[in-house]
Amino acid sequence: MQSRTRDYVVNAERIREELRAFARIGYRADGGMYRLAFSRADRQARQRFVYQLRQLGLTVDVDAFGNVFGWLTDQAADPTLPPILLGSHLDTVPGGGRFDGTAGVVAALEVVTVVREHGLRLTRPLGVVAFSCEESSRFGRGTLGSALVAGTVTPEEILDLRDSQGTTLRQVLARSGLYPELLATVRRPPGAFAAYLELHIEQGRVLESTGAVIGIVEAIAAPTRLRVTIVGQADHAGATPMPLRRDALTGAAEIILAIERLALSHPGSVGTVGVVRVEPGAINVIPGRVELGIDLRSADAGTKAALVTAVQQAIAVIARERGLDVECAILTDETPVPLDPALIALLEQCAAARQLPYRRMISGAGHDAMQIAQICPAGMILVPSRAGISHNPHEWTTPDDIAQGTQVLLDAALVLATSG
Repeated sequence: MQSRTRDYVVNAERIREELRAFARIGYRADGGMYRLAFSRADRQARQRFVYQLRQLGLTVDVDAFGNVFGWLTDQAADPTLPPILLGSHLDTVPGGGRFDGTAGVVAALEVVTVVREHGLRLTRPLGVVAFSCEESSRFGRGTLGSALVAGTVTPEEILDLRDSQGTTLRQVLARSGLYPELLATVRRPPGAFAAYLELHIEQGRVLESTGAVIGIVEAIAAPTRLRVTIVGQADHAGATPMPLRRDALTGAAEIILAIERLALSHPGSVGTVGVVRVEPGAINVIPGRVELGIDLRSADAGTKAALVTAVQQAIAVIARERGLDVECAILTDETPVPLDPALIALLEQCAAARQLPYRRMISGAGHDAMQIAQICPAGMILVPSRAGISHNPHEWTTPDDIAQGTQVLLDAALVLATSG
């Protein structure tokens, strides 16, 4: 790390106040955050972000999908050079925590605030971003805003996705004052950014259990998501003998346990059944139809492919043995993403220079960085999550830990933005 970057220190109290301000948007009495993508609260959070960018004198750019960019160009020697981009997302899962995504946006804001208040001269511009629809809670697919920017999805692939109310993404965008017909303009070409850095809470227990305060991500695990529909026969619960039943729910239960067993047998993998829909859902009726939502992940593409195949084979065997009909649809099949080795090394140098205990690690959660890595070098900083809790009102990362992560982000951003 260049020695002169150590002269600039982030303001922990300012970070704390920004986190509090965003936490007021979408907060409910149960302690959870409700900023579902494109909801009123999500729009309010992005509007506040726009306000903060304008207060800093940044040029604001909101694209057709609602991704919000702020550009700091007037302190750059060559404003035409590809910028260093920093950011994350502001949408949350229903009843989620106050740090997931938001911590990264606040950290990016703090970096440009420090650059502004010291009048630092940069070689190239700095950019900050809040990507839209990072969480998959509403439409079943995540990182949509960053995927459109990177061109890893096309508008045609996603516009007809539906939420739980049956409303299409196309309709939601139009109702939000955005432009579904212009989504093709969101895409940025390779090299549009010189580098992308993202700070995020870990959402796991590794940092806390090892005593490290900075996680430097080597690779991001990617999900394959399946929708499995199991069809048996709905019958009277009292009048149908056990040997004559075609119970879709008992078949589903066996599938769920098989997924747990198979994920354990593929090291480095995880398998989750997060959705179970049972029909007809009456206490005195044998379930005739069950829909499962399955999430399979690994940071190694070959391991994940083997797990997916094993799960599909197990589902077919269980269905055949139980006399059930089954349909298995792949909703998404993403590729694990290694992050940039040079940025990993830079982040290590920055953490070491500040004498902050750090470790290299894999991120089991998906992030916008995995999309932007397709068009520019990308790096990620993780900060500890208490007890590993996330997507939960009890999610907690101390403001001091966020400030330390932000310091590493600032130091790295200054090295990148002042280099040739």
